[in-house]
Amino acid sequence: MNRHDVLSRVLAPVTRLWLLQQQTKNQSAPRPRDAPEARAAGPDPACVLIFGSGPAVGWAVLTHAIALPGSLARALTLRTGRGTNVELVADMRITVSNAGSMLRATDTSRFDAVVIVLGTNDAIRLMPLAAWRARFLAVLNSLDQTSGRPQTFVTGIPPVQTIPGYTSRLGRFISVHAVQMNDATARLCESANVTYVPLPSVEPTNALGVRDGRTYRKWADTIADVIAPQLDNSRRKTPRKLGLTPPAFSTPGWR
Repeated sequence: MNRHDVLSRVLAPVTRLWLLQQQTKNQSAPRPRDAPEARAAGPDPACVLIFGSGPAVGWAVLTHAIALPGSLARALTLRTGRGTNVELVADMRITVSNAGSMLRATDTSRFDAVVIVLGTNDAIRLMPLAAWRARFLAVLNSLDQTSGRPQTFVTGIPPVQTIPGYTSRLGRFISVHAVQMNDATARLCESANVTYVPLPSVEPTNALGVRDGRTYRKWADTIADVIAPQLDNSRRKTPRKLGLTPPAFSTPGWR
């Protein structure tokens, strides 16, 4: 066990308490309250599902139209010339431990692409890398157990130090851990024939030092650059209502 692993185990209880404090502070932060979907007009619309937590939730903006769903819909339509319908299944409580059961309850067969956004919660809790690998692989395997596996894309954890409240020494340590988790994710995606998309650092540009629409546009452009070429030959899916039965959320221990 290396020095980072030892420190991670020592600091994990501290970071979990710190995360609860940050979540309490963030309860009053703006976030979208409208329908979890977005549309960009055009012919032969592609259907895309965004699933997960972290950047998928849309912290600091008031509508999904300018959060990741709307930004991705517009970015894809701009690149493909097709319409884009984006649906969102996101919650700040989704972790790598409960994501698999939610995906198995979701009819993914009607989507041309699924974008999985996971890891920020797990990184902040300093989840051991071995546990992350095993549980993330279980998430990928859960897609094989659904009614159909569309093209799958997994985003990396965005740089943690750019999140408001995470610029302390502890935040920098979490950021190093997140980089190691991203490396593990990229290798797992390669072996599972899933496309990994690293998210770039986007510095806050407003006076409060929080995300705004420009952050989500940058991330959406990055994701769309990867997805768009693979949507050109995808078949059109018939829209149906999302068959989702969310499980009870919990925060299991890592050991």
